[in-house]
Amino acid sequence: MPSLSFVTVDVFTTTRFAGNPLAIVRIPEAGHVSTEQMQIIACEFNLSETVFLYERLAGDQRETEWRFRIFMTSAELPFAGHPTIGTACYALGTLAGNASSGKLVCNAGPIGIQYSNAVARASIPHNVHIHNEFKFTTEQLYELQPALANLKKPHAITVVSPVKSMNFIMIELDSLEDLAQVTTSGVKPRAKLDAGWDTGFIGSYFYVVMPQDGQRPGPKRHSVRTRMIEGTLEDPATGSAACGLCAYLAMEGQLKNASFLITQGVEMGRRSEIGVAVTLTDLGAIDKIELSGSAVKVMEGTVHYD
Repeated sequence: MPSLSFVTVDVFTTTRFAGNPLAIVRIPEAGHVSTEQMQIIACEFNLSETVFLYERLAGDQRETEWRFRIFMTSAELPFAGHPTIGTACYALGTLAGNASSGKLVCNAGPIGIQYSNAVARASIPHNVHIHNEFKFTTEQLYELQPALANLKKPHAITVVSPVKSMNFIMIELDSLEDLAQVTTSGVKPRAKLDAGWDTGFIGSYFYVVMPQDGQRPGPKRHSVRTRMIEGTLEDPATGSAACGLCAYLAMEGQLKNASFLITQGVEMGRRSEIGVAVTLTDLGAIDKIELSGSAVKVMEGTVHYD
């Protein structure tokens, strides 16, 4: 019976049993595992995402380059943030013996990665799109989250795609008390997306921009608390949504060089710390998005499959 080795890591944390869990399954040299088998294995782990990491072929001169694929329990993703950071930490920190830099290649494209002091930084492939053909209304929001109807109206509701097929309804709330009212439910978020973009995953991403010295943060430092809900799922850390949100905030505020600390998962007892840096071009478009964070190994073992 064929088998594959795996590890699990908790991502965007240095503390085990916090952050966002990720399974990393290693595909050996010249090994073949079908897409269908990968999907079944991802279902068995039953985590928000599972990564399949291809080991390099013997004689491959690209010593710190790896190809990987990302699966939810129901579908493959072109890109996701916490799988990228978790895989970067494991690949550079463990497989490459604390190498300082390398490259990951996912379905969304190549990702340059760096590793230092147990923190991975990834230059994220992006195709940021702010949807404007249709509006997501407060009435739709209250259908998703009835408790919010009794609170102050959200500051902003915007649908953002950091890459095609990853779509998030971004809802800015007034306070952490309002954020605490958000709940999971049997209702999954739905939104009319712009032509050519109407595909893939849709999540609802609630955020509060934290004050700094009694004011909203200035251009040099932004601290944001978030929660990501998709029906009955709450995600402890959503790197792709964090990248999309920070890109939107940087463009909205015309912050040419902005750094953000996104704190997520607090309400569910899995605090995550997500770093995002955004650079704009002189014309105000996205030039670069860098995602950063740590990961700690929790388990390792073997998966047997048919």
